[in-house]
Amino acid sequence: MVATPTEESNKMREVTALLEEGRRLQGRLADLGAALRQAAAELDRGHPPSPELAAGLVEASQAFDGLHERAQRLLGGVPIEPLLPQVLEALEAHRKALEAAALRQQALNVLEQVSSLVYRSGEEFLPLSAVQFDALGLMRQQKESTELNATVLALANGSHPYNLLLRLVVDKGMSNEEWVRVYQQVAQEIGQDLAVAAARGQIVLPE
Repeated sequence: MVATPTEESNKMREVTALLEEGRRLQGRLADLGAALRQAAAELDRGHPPSPELAAGLVEASQAFDGLHERAQRLLGGVPIEPLLPQVLEALEAHRKALEAAALRQQALNVLEQVSSLVYRSGEEFLPLSAVQFDALGLMRQQKESTELNATVLALANGSHPYNLLLRLVVDKGMSNEEWVRVYQQVAQEIGQDLAVAAARGQIVLPE
């Protein structure tokens, strides 16, 4: 089953929250380590450790157990060594994988929109057909690849020529200056004929 954007967003929030919790726990453990070293020196002089220190150790241990359990659940039950650095490393790797998947999906959404553009006259418009053929090829590449590249990042962040083509087709709220900039970039990077057709409303995105 393919996860929905909402499910992916929830997963990202949960992973990020658990990472933040783990980093706070890492700071607490560092403080406890310093306190334990001081307590060891006091023990050598015959002073027992304070009840607060013992309670802090128990609390930190319980907090780690809970974090470790939730991390394993988030990662699909994959066993993680019960050491905080390894848990944080696994969560960080999972966060990066979720981010990459989200960027790749954003890029695929743009390519799917480009591939569904329609020329109003119903005839084949070769400049548009060429762009759509390229978009379909990029879609196949990305569905088979697990790595992000410059094209995926450009499509995801809205700076690719195909993003600009879609803006020229559907964005009616651009200022004159922005419209001129987008039009000129589309004409320069994809082709004058395609830019003119998009600007004249001859290319549409079906609803």
